[in-house]
Amino acid sequence: MDDLMQRLARGDRSAFDRVYAQARPLLERFTARALGGGADAEDAAQQALLQVFSRASEYQPGRSAAAWMLGIAAYEVRTARKRRARRRESPLTAVEVDGRACAAPTPEEHSVLADLEAAAREVLGALRHEDAEAIAASVDPSAAARAGLAPATFRKRLQRALERARLLWRTRHGHD
Repeated sequence: MDDLMQRLARGDRSAFDRVYAQARPLLERFTARALGGGADAEDAAQQALLQVFSRASEYQPGRSAAAWMLGIAAYEVRTARKRRARRRESPLTAVEVDGRACAAPTPEEHSVLADLEAAAREVLGALRHEDAEAIAASVDPSAAARAGLAPATFRKRLQRALERARLLWRTRHGHD
């Protein structure tokens, strides 16, 4: 698979079908084991495949293509787990909007969310400008490229900025 991935990274689109045929079962098995199967696992595998092919040019020859792909899939698994945890932590009530059921926060939940947003803004405002900028740019996948940073450099800056933000949060609010 390494040779095929190298060809794809160089722009040889004829390798796409064969890479897909080998990557799909690998990523589906990995996400199914990590997430216990189900829709979340399928979604994570699909998202990992999309990332693999959209980031194919970032693949570095000499690295294991399978390990590189599994790293991407591991990130998607982590995201799916966080999504699961959020769904369990914030129960929403259903309301009718235009004849359809929609989830809407209760007044108490709305107040809690507003307090959390204010606290987050306060912490972000207290960070160094570079740290706040890195965290804000993390929602845009192309931010590192526009800033002229290598993806690994951007990830490290973001990691350090988030560590400082967590420390500041704990100092001001006492918990994560």
